[in-house]
Amino acid sequence: MHSDPHITPEIAAHVLFHLGRGGWPGSTFVQKLLAAFEAADAPNRLQLAAGFAGYAAAFELAKSTDGVVVLQAHAAADQ
Repeated sequence: MHSDPHITPEIAAHVLFHLGRGGWPGSTFVQKLLAAFEAADAPNRLQLAAGFAGYAAAFELAKSTDGVVVLQAHAAADQ
C-alpha cells in the first residue's frame, strides 16, 4: 500500500468524501480547503501544499490510477 506519512486516515476520508467516493466530511474549514485545492491552478496548489501537505498528497494520489482505492484503504484503517 502507498504510505505517504502526510496522509492520515482522517485526511483520506475527507478527500474521499469531497470526491463523492465514501469517507466522511471534515469541518467547514476542511470542506472549504478541499474546494480551494480543487479550484486552484498549479502555483496556488503549491502554496496550499506548503501548509496542508497531507491534503495535497491525498488529492494528487486520488488522481492516480489506483489512488481512490489506496485512499479507501487509508480511511478504513481509522475504523
